[in-house]
Parts: sequence; C-alpha cells; structure tokens
Amino acid sequence: MSKNLIPEIARMLGVEIGEEFKVEGVADKTYKFIIDELIVCGEKNTNHGYVSANMMLVSLTKGDANLIKLPWKPKKGETYYTFVLMVVLLGDKWVVRPSRWGGLPNEYALLDKGWVFRTKEEAQDALPKVAAEIGIDYEL
Repeated sequence: MSKNLIPEIARMLGVEIGEEFKVEGVADKTYKFIIDELIVCGEKNTNHGYVSANMMLVSLTKGDANLIKLPWKPKKGETYYTFVLMVVLLGDKWVVRPSRWGGLPNEYALLDKGWVFRTKEEAQDALPKVAAEIGIDYEL
C-alpha cells in the first residue's frame, strides 16, 4: 500500500487539512482538503455531503490554478490570540493574551482589524508593528 500524500500536498500549497480556501478565477466555490482528497465545500444547511474536486487538485498541483487563502476565523469556543491592555504601575502596555471566540461584536471588530490570530507566536510577531503604528508601549 502506498502512502497518502494529500496531507503533504495541502502543506506544500500552504493550507491545513480542513482549512477552506478559494481558487483564483472561481468566485462561487470554496474548497478544502480532507484526509484523503480535495472537495468542494457544500452550502450550510444542505444534505448533499461533499463533491470531490479531482480536476482542481490536478490544476493546483500542476500550477495551473492559484490558491487564495481565506482569513482565519475561530469557531465558537475556539481559542484565539489578540492584544489586550495591561495596566501596570509604571505605565500601560499592550500584551498578547488568549481568549475564547464567542462571536461577540467586539471580536468581529478585532477580526476585521486583523487582530485575531491562530497562535500566540503569530500575535507576538504582529504586536510590534501594531504598537508602532498606534504609538503605544508593548511587552512580549
């Protein structure tokens, strides 16, 4: 039996298994890799399951099609990282802290601003630039 290469192909294309993405020139569909194939993502509230996207897989691997990553959005209850104000005796500083996604209006504002991150490292990498733009102190 040969090895399943789909997880490696997904990684090489810059996406994770289960991460939805678009393809340049295909406006009305999103795709994702599952453990053993590429599928066209179905509409929510439908029971048709999924549709295999073998031809798109060939186009992506040959370089005939360009993958477009979608902004990451946490699912309800999922941990994400963002910036918070830490009030300290010698001055206020922004720091990176984890939070759980609840779908609140302020969370959507953070998401629209680009301040919702999958990992602590991603948030820490972004904080110095954000702090410089706003003119605030920060601590990593």
